[in-house]
Formats: sequence, C-alpha cells, structure tokens
Amino acid sequence: MKKHTISLCMIVKNEEKHLEKCLQSVKNCVDELIIVDTGSNDKTLSIAKKFGAKTFFYKWNNDFAEARNFSIQQAKMDYILIMDADEWLDEKVDLQEVLNNEKDYYMVRIKNETSSGIGILHSAIRLFKNNIGLQYFGKIHEHLNIGDESLTLTNDNGNVLLYHVGYKNETYKEKGKHERNLKLLLAEVKRNPSGYNLYNLGNQYKSNKQHSEALEEYKKAFSLSKDKVYVNHLLFNMIDCLRILGQREEALEVVNASIESFPNYTDFYFLRGRIYGEMSYFIDAEKSYWKCIEIGEVKAAQTLEGVGSFLAYNALGDIYLERGDNVKAFEMAIEALKLNKYFLPALRLYMDSLVRTKIPVENIRTNLESIFPVANYNDLKHLIIVLTVVKSPLLQTYLDLYKLSVSESVLGINYLYSKKYIESFKIWKKIDIESEEYKDIILLSFILETNDLLEKCRQFVNLNKKEWKLLDKLIHGKNIELEKASEKFVEIIIFIAEKLIFLGEDDKFNYLLNVIANSDIALKIELSRILLKNGFAQNAQELLLASYSKNHANKDFVELLADTCFKQNQLKEALSFYNRAIELKHDYPTYEKMYRTLEKLNDQVGLLTVKNEIKRLFPLAEWVKSE
Repeated sequence: MKKHTISLCMIVKNEEKHLEKCLQSVKNCVDELIIVDTGSNDKTLSIAKKFGAKTFFYKWNNDFAEARNFSIQQAKMDYILIMDADEWLDEKVDLQEVLNNEKDYYMVRIKNETSSGIGILHSAIRLFKNNIGLQYFGKIHEHLNIGDESLTLTNDNGNVLLYHVGYKNETYKEKGKHERNLKLLLAEVKRNPSGYNLYNLGNQYKSNKQHSEALEEYKKAFSLSKDKVYVNHLLFNMIDCLRILGQREEALEVVNASIESFPNYTDFYFLRGRIYGEMSYFIDAEKSYWKCIEIGEVKAAQTLEGVGSFLAYNALGDIYLERGDNVKAFEMAIEALKLNKYFLPALRLYMDSLVRTKIPVENIRTNLESIFPVANYNDLKHLIIVLTVVKSPLLQTYLDLYKLSVSESVLGINYLYSKKYIESFKIWKKIDIESEEYKDIILLSFILETNDLLEKCRQFVNLNKKEWKLLDKLIHGKNIELEKASEKFVEIIIFIAEKLIFLGEDDKFNYLLNVIANSDIALKIELSRILLKNGFAQNAQELLLASYSKNHANKDFVELLADTCFKQNQLKEALSFYNRAIELKHDYPTYEKMYRTLEKLNDQVGLLTVKNEIKRLFPLAEWVKSE
C-alpha cells in the first residue's frame, strides 16, 4: 500500500486545556503539524512545540476562512487533515487505509459531546488533497469550495471519527463563543442572507436557548435550503423549537410533513415520540420510538447518537415506568445498557425499575453486577454517579469495596439512605448544605425528630411563618391539621413520604399518612400518586375512597382512583371511574387509559366506541387513524 503523507493544519488561540490530547491522538498518523496561532497568551505554543509543530502567527480579523486558508498554505504534504484543538482522533482510525483509493476529499464523521451526555453526530470534509485548488470561504462556519465544477473532484466517506467537546456548556462559557459567533453570524447574514447562513444563525440562537429567535431564522432558512444536505437537521431544530415553545400542534404538523419527505431519518420519529410523550399521548409516543428502533441509526446525515438504539429504548422504558409497568421498563433499560452501558439515564431507569418492584438491596446488587460489571475505573465512576443520584444504599457497599473517598456532603447523603442517621446528622451539623440537599436534611430531621438542622435549610425554602411552625411540629411527631398548603410545602411533605417508603420507616410513614388523611386534598392526591407509583395501590385506593364523597367532582381525584383500580385489576370499577372522570373533563390521557382498560376486558364494542370518540375529539392522535 502506497504511503500518503499528511499535514495536520489547525488554527488555535488559548487552547492549553485541550491541545495536548488533540496532538497526542494524531502524532503518529501525520507527517507534519501546522499550528497557526491567532494570539494565545497561555501555554498553547509551548505545547505545540513540544510535539515538533511548525508554528505561525496570524493576526485575527474575524474571518475563519482566511485563517484556515493561511494554515493550509503552509502545508507541504500530499493530504491535509483539518482539526480543531478541542477535537481528537479515534484511536482505531487508520488514515493510510482511508487514503488508499486516493480520492480528492473525504467526509469525516464528527461526534460532538454535549453537556447532556448525548452525542451529536455530523459529517464534514476534514481530509483532502493538497494543491488541487481547494480553499475555504465564509467568515464563520467556513467550508470548502467543492461546488466549483471546474475542479472535477472525486470524494468518498472516509472511515474516520473525530471527537469534539466544544459544544459543552462549560467550554462555550469559558471561551465566550456565543457572543463571538453571534456577532460574526449577524454580520455574515447581513452581507449574504443565504439559507446556510440563516440556518447557522438559528443554531447559534438555539444553543443559547433563545428559541423564539432561532425559530424565526430557521423559518427564513427553510425556503432557501430545501435541496441542501443540512435540511434534515434544520427541520429537526425548527420542530424542536416549536416543541420547547409549547407550540405542539404545529410541531406535529411539521414533523409529520418532514417524515413524508424523509421517511428514513430516524431523528424525526424520535422527536415525534418526545412531543407525544410530553402530551401524554403514550400510544403514539410508543409507536414512534419503536419505529426508531426499526429504522436504526442514521449513518450519514447529522443525527443524535442513539435515536435508533439506546435513546429509543430508554424513552420506551420511561413510558412504561410512567404507566406503572415496571417489568417492561426494566427490560427496556437492559436493552439500552446493552447498546451503551455508559448511558446514565438508562442505568438510572434500571435502578428505578428494580427499586419499584420491591427487590431487596442485596438482590439488586447481584442483578447490577451481572448487567454492569465493574471492569475498570470508568465503569466504577459511572456507577458511583448513578448510585449517588438515585440515593441508593448500595453506594456505601461500593465505597467500602473500592475504598473510595467522596465529599462530606455525598457521604452525608449516603449515610442517610444507608439508615446511618446519627452519622449523617454529625456530618450535616458541621458543613453547609447546597440547594439540592435541603429536602434530604428535612427528611433526616423528621426521622430523628430534631430541628437542629432546619436553620440551614431556610435560605432554600420559601415557607411562611405558619408553615415553618407546622413543619417543626411535624418533625416532633405532634398531632397537626394541614389546611390549604403551599406548593412548596406539599412538595416537601410528599418528598418525605416517598423517601420513608424507600427507607422502610413504617412507623414514621404511618404517622405522616394519618396527618395527610386529615389534610388538604392536594396532599392526598400527591401522596396517593406516590403510593401507586411505589406499588401500594390498595393503600392509595383506601386513602382516596375515604374522602370520595367530598371530592367526586374533582377530575384528578376521580382519575387517580380509577388508576388504583386498574393497577389492582379491578377493571369494571376502573372503567366506571374513568367514565366519571371523562364526564368531568374531556381529556385525552383519560381516554387512552379507558382504552387500555377495555383492552384488558376484551370489550370490542367499547374499544370501537372509544376509538371513534378519540377520532372525533382529538385529531392529533395518529394511532386511531391507522388501526
């Protein structure tokens, strides 16, 4: 195989944080390192020189294309590889094998790591022949002049993968990228309002959570971009903005039209599933996610990593968990973890579904070790993160097993959920708390019947004086009556109740249950939801039935009572309560629950009646149109 020489060409400024990893990944794959610096005042240049790079200074003039062209003008080798300092080359890539067919340029796959943990994949030309007339244009989001027909270029999809961290929130914040890019893009759009420039301006607004502004630019860009390679992602972002802005009907209209035009672009089905899920149209959401799995991952266009695999399975698991089908949720979590064991939401879904099925902690550990064996530090790190987030008593087991040190706040939470209450109290007595920890501290205070830690929580809890006094009495186990409570107070009481179930503190829970039984209806409804979610359908039902006569006109109350009947397979009773809930308010999710009940009863006449009603009342429901 003929050896082709390669020049790595980069433009950099203040990249000491990333540059070494970048150059380390590529040093044995290229013959020349060209580093063009635009004004670094950190260790960037010394790092470049350590790798033997040829360094050049270029005075920055707000034009990425000019800087990029200056860098490739310095290259002496057969081919040019373009990278940014916050990228690195996958260790499995063989550039010589890629260049074996000697094409003029190659599409390279780039995985953009995001703060959410979900990768965004797209393709770009990053590897091309030197000295054949290729050059960059565009002050920002610069691209090569491959459309110049006089060049008669050949191309291929190269088996090359680059990783990029520049889209992470902390990286954007560090470098002030949004302000810089927005200024350049606004100037570029003013100079040349092309579809591509408008699309990039929309992306910039969206990355800064300015969704209304982004939507406006996407709409302008679409009419100019219908035949462009980026149109799929333009439509995806447009639909996502509509979703985020609450314009769901329009979002569904656009996503369905997009699916007609691009029936194999998995991301559209995934987004449709998300929109339907947020509307509690679970049947349509479920069908959309299964379609994602049927189609699979997108191979060439820009895409969310996992939409055709682990993301779709995890989304299905969330639907099943919401429905109370813990077994199916567990199965979906396993499928997601098989495909990506480091996808933390799937590991959390796995843990949540196990906990809800009342499996003992030791059995959960055995199960966990089979699906997520700890083979290296990365495995352990991900497992510790999830166990910390879900507040599992298993965290202590792994801390002891691997002799790990964690912060005192993590240790304090760990002791609390390992039922080492005194040890937890001693830690929290001497350290400050963060905003996300205050409910745990109130829980600990309730269990230990002490208000010594409550002062530390006051800055995070907006309760009035009366509610603080009630909370103090509650902590000391006194008989109290809760009248109409604030939303924050209800949130705290329900948090305590759920964690008492989790900890198995029956006496404390029964006291709280008696307090809530004589309280505001909002508390009863929320506690009943918690009981139902955690497998105590009968207890939830008893709590609701005790005050049914006073609340028979409350739609949420009646529907929840129906849910408790359904969970206990009291199907005719469930059907009766769902009918009553629908009389109170025509609400799509209730119709869907009624349909599931009729399915279990195998009532074909009833099923047809409900389907016809859904068709008449809820035109956004797609599943009734196709069945």
